[in-house]
Amino acid sequence: MRPWHLEEQTREIDFDVVFFLATMALLVLGTVMIFSSSYFVSKELYGNGITMTKKHLLHVVLGTVAMLGIMAVDYRKLGNRNLVLLTLVGSALALVLCFVPVIGHSGGHSRRWIGLGPAVFQASEFAKMALILFVANFLSRKSRYMDDFARGPLPVLAVVAAMCLLIFIEPDFGTAAAIAIWSIMMLFMAGMRLKHLAIMMGGVIPLGIAAMVLEPYRFTRLKAFIDPWGDMLGIGYQIIQAMVGFANGRFFGSGLGEGTQKLFFLPAPHTDFILAVVGEELGFIGVLLVAVLFGVWIWRGFSIALATNDSFGYHLVVASVCLIGLQAVLNMGVALSVLPTTGIALPFFSYGGSPLLSTMCICGVILSVSRRARI
Repeated sequence: MRPWHLEEQTREIDFDVVFFLATMALLVLGTVMIFSSSYFVSKELYGNGITMTKKHLLHVVLGTVAMLGIMAVDYRKLGNRNLVLLTLVGSALALVLCFVPVIGHSGGHSRRWIGLGPAVFQASEFAKMALILFVANFLSRKSRYMDDFARGPLPVLAVVAAMCLLIFIEPDFGTAAAIAIWSIMMLFMAGMRLKHLAIMMGGVIPLGIAAMVLEPYRFTRLKAFIDPWGDMLGIGYQIIQAMVGFANGRFFGSGLGEGTQKLFFLPAPHTDFILAVVGEELGFIGVLLVAVLFGVWIWRGFSIALATNDSFGYHLVVASVCLIGLQAVLNMGVALSVLPTTGIALPFFSYGGSPLLSTMCICGVILSVSRRARI
């Protein structure tokens, strides 16, 4: 059991400067790579190479303002049970509205977005933030029951399963799987018994395999991961082009803006596979820099969690860091061809307003906790 009291000699700090600088460094580097990777795509779609960068910069400004605003608020107000319930119900409703004509918006073969006037946002990003609040609130009150499956893990699993089901049928298997993995991580770190973890994994893993094998496009992704060279111009094309990007970059890269894979060779160079553009233009050094920045971000996040004297603050930061960190690891694993394609965005880097805004809001929460942490 973690002690929630610390010595009185400790002093209060304004905020964690290292975490803040790591966040801003990731944001700036991500913006630079968005400009480089999206220029030709933007020119093809909008007739202007910087249109997508302008949209991204708007979200950078909005996200930064949101982060600073949330940072100024006492995070303990987020633990209000009525607020947690309201955000949970609101996010579930948003996921349902994705399937309502006119309100719900589709992209590709998925219905993941809601349109409110000119604004369009991805409902699953709202769900992630709501689940962070719910899990942190629940664990801060019920962590002593983690060895009792019915009173501890089960309520969390039930809520997460309902959210994951709504996200899964959009369909968005990658996000649903990431949230499921994250929830199990949180429960395990909170003290769930190994026996319960083993039983759960025994049920979840077969379901995950079935979901991948029984759906044709997911099975195609799995085959492409196993043997991309078997269909170089078909299912294996994206993976191979990402490999080519990393190979072209070598150690120091071809130079910022000088990459060729983004010239319509690599699909989605500005979204899911933006790390391949980083690898081609900035080389191994650039990819290592991204990994180090995320490592510093995660390290300082956990340091903030360990420094707080409040159970809710601790679980809030751990849940936030684990979710963003897991997304980063999954995306980089896919780009480097060590994991099957999942469609998970790289936080701070992949193009998309909703993921960036939710990530910056989560950073604001972590910084709010750091302002009241003890060192």
